Amino acid sequence: MSDSHDASAVGIDSSTAALLEIIPVQVWTARPDGMLDFVSARAAADFGVAATRLVDEGWLGVLHPDDVAPTVDRWTHSLATGEPYMVEFRLRRGHGEFEWYLARAEAQRDAEGRITRWVGSNMNIHEQKELQRRTVALLDQVGEQARETQAALAALQSAKQIAEVRVQQLEAALARR
Repeated sequence: MSDSHDASAVGIDSSTAALLEIIPVQVWTARPDGMLDFVSARAAADFGVAATRLVDEGWLGVLHPDDVAPTVDRWTHSLATGEPYMVEFRLRRGHGEFEWYLARAEAQRDAEGRITRWVGSNMNIHEQKELQRRTVALLDQVGEQARETQAALAALQSAKQIAEVRVQQLEAALARR
């Protein structure tokens, strides 16, 4: 379809298309073989590319290289089994930086159970992932400080025991005089 980025070209009515543009997620559809046939204008704007380019090239052009294999494996599995698709990956935004997304898709089926289309979304979860990363780093730092505090406390307890023994020795020596 030359106009495959157009919602009406894939059977999405104008009121639904308008709704797709105001929700804070990227919406997309794919044919039963997994090839994109629609991406919302939000997706195109987020990545700074034309919707037709995303439809023609798919997500691989904006997908982080480290996430390609697991993402393709999961999508291939869903296409083969019809199971829901869900994966976290990093996509390159229009500003050039990668951000984390949660992608989900469900198969739509006809009366005989054949997949007729995949309907999916990409939700930006970058802030949550960054907060999670910072929380883990903070917990690691607190854990290290706790270990250092325990070591210092153990050293102080040892020094206290040595001092107590020395005081007893001195008291004993004074008592003998």
